[in-house]
Amino acid sequence: MDVAVIAFLVAAVIIILGFLGEEFFKRTSIPDPLLLLLLGVVMGPIFNFFAQDELLAITPYFSALALIIILFDGGLNMKIREAVKNSPRALVMALMGWTLNVLITAAFCKVFLGWRLLNGLLLGSIVGGGSSLIVIALTRKLGVNEEVETLLSLESILTDVLCTVGAFAAINIILSGEISLEAALGSVGLAFSVGILVGLGFGVLWLFALEKLKGKPNAYMLTLAVLFLTYVVATLLGGSGAISALFLGLIIGNNGSIAKLLKFRTTVSIDDHVRDFHCQISFLIRSFFFVFTGLLFTFSSFALVLFGLLLTFAFLGIRFIIIKITTLKSNLHSVETLMTIMFPRGLAAAVLASLPLTMGIPGSELFPEISFIVILASILVTTIGVVFLKKRTKPSRYEYN
Repeated sequence: MDVAVIAFLVAAVIIILGFLGEEFFKRTSIPDPLLLLLLGVVMGPIFNFFAQDELLAITPYFSALALIIILFDGGLNMKIREAVKNSPRALVMALMGWTLNVLITAAFCKVFLGWRLLNGLLLGSIVGGGSSLIVIALTRKLGVNEEVETLLSLESILTDVLCTVGAFAAINIILSGEISLEAALGSVGLAFSVGILVGLGFGVLWLFALEKLKGKPNAYMLTLAVLFLTYVVATLLGGSGAISALFLGLIIGNNGSIAKLLKFRTTVSIDDHVRDFHCQISFLIRSFFFVFTGLLFTFSSFALVLFGLLLTFAFLGIRFIIIKITTLKSNLHSVETLMTIMFPRGLAAAVLASLPLTMGIPGSELFPEISFIVILASILVTTIGVVFLKKRTKPSRYEYN
């Protein structure tokens, strides 16, 4: 069969399976990434529809695209007022959980795999946070209290950001070869400062333009072009393009509050079709990248599978402790179990896992394989936990006074 025909057939199957996966999730609470990851494994490692060398050649471009779309989406959907209201507890949960996950991963990599500390910290940064896409979808489906939904959603978005920031910081330190912690942190701080400033600058300027473009059919495509330009400018100036994408989304997503803060003369708003079209683009990127992650999976040894499972259950244990600590003297005790099992890894981990290898980080060849196992295992544990809770717990238990 012609290569072009196979490519179009695969694209059609991915889109159809992505749609069916979402419908399946709505009915069963089983997240669609499971189906997409397994489809990738079937097409890649099992039947070898695509050569790994060819996939690795396009990985840097596809990963960068997926990363900026993810972070732009995270900023677009993060409401500043809700974030400020729920940020103290969510921030503590995110920082404590992610930091402990990074440290335990580095320790396990050192003890069981003999890796150097920096590589272990990099892997921990990649798989140390939950998936905002899955957590937000699950909490909405379960019909939890609005405040609990906001808390879990905000925490998962924050961990997406922490994973990205931490991973790029570790990559910069490894590539720069800086031994001095002060010099390394200085270079990382400069990169993220430039990224933030560029994202904020482009975001504010684009708010003016969006008001003029209200009702135009191609407004989203121009916004997408601005997103790419933001990434390019931040990168050329020595900043983090990924962080600039996040802050661009944050400004646009909170357009009303930002316009009032800056005392704009006109009301700035985003047409619904712009948001709807962004959802379609996000769906497409998400579906393809989960399949892409499955395609890149290689089975090198059963020991790595056990290591990935060990990491997953270590993360679950840490999650249990963090939830116990952060819910002390609160009225969240009735939802502690639910909050504990909300630790699935997802798209951010899948995207970030492929970056170290494409950026020439020594010893990062096993990152995609370990990350795949952690993503798959954590989603399975979360799914089983949700199904168990739905059977054993009445819906009213998810609400509190």
